[in-house]
Amino acid sequence: MQKTNEVLLVSQFTLYGVLKGNKPDFHVAMASDKAKPFYTSIVEKFRKAYKPEAVKDGIFGAMMNVNLVNDGPVTLHLESVGPSK
Repeated sequence: MQKTNEVLLVSQFTLYGVLKGNKPDFHVAMASDKAKPFYTSIVEKFRKAYKPEAVKDGIFGAMMNVNLVNDGPVTLHLESVGPSK
């Protein structure tokens, strides 16, 4: 029996930060002019590799309220590693 699961992709680039004292510092987050095309490419790769109609995403940079019911075996948190220096 084949499953018909959906994939929800949510960009969290602007949430990547570190604490400096009691305030968050977002200088390590990817700039939106680079993050948007990168995120779009990830969404397209998922759609090409799976069923396009089953891959969902939001509007990049918009305020989103996401509710998740994890009714499956796994939730994946993907992070990219920066280039080696």
